[in-house]
Amino acid sequence: MVCADVDLTPFGQSDPFENDYSLLRDAAVVGIMARKPVKGAETVTERPHSSISMLHKQWTKLEDEHHQLARAIDEARIAGTDLSSMRERQINLLLEIGALVAEIRDAPATTAEDFIALLDVALEHELDLASDIAFYGPSDYPMIARLLRALVRMVPGFEFNSLRRWLSAPGEFEQLMGEAISSRPTGDDTGPFEQIGFGEP
Repeated sequence: MVCADVDLTPFGQSDPFENDYSLLRDAAVVGIMARKPVKGAETVTERPHSSISMLHKQWTKLEDEHHQLARAIDEARIAGTDLSSMRERQINLLLEIGALVAEIRDAPATTAEDFIALLDVALEHELDLASDIAFYGPSDYPMIARLLRALVRMVPGFEFNSLRRWLSAPGEFEQLMGEAISSRPTGDDTGPFEQIGFGEP
């Protein structure tokens, strides 16, 4: 099992409780690997036949909540507000996300949406590509942008959640994805993977 090394401290700031939360995170990973129920975390292993695309929708909601909570924790820290309840929710979210990622890893993938959803989760939990694009800018990744745009065109309404969260500056995500954000496939545009990128400038 590959687990993301999640930084519990938003934006890389130092945290006096960093060591405690690192230990809790490691304990959570052990619990997930052992498939033991963890108090406060939702059970996600009760969907043995769920496809990756279905699990991806759940993962998106959890990641968005964690992203918003991380920002709230950062603001509360600056304001000197007690973080106990928010930290507890953050830990539970990370437990749920970790268990869900483990399920996605082993879930069946049969459709284009399944594989694209799997890539989205991998971008967040196995690769540094999303953060690299955010750091260097979309213009430094023209081939990746072309590939991502072609993939999105295959599945109407799909959005790379990992990239949307990392590319949070105004217009940054739109610059990377271009017209693919609002495009809808027609005719042969929904063809096999071998057709990806042909005719794309």
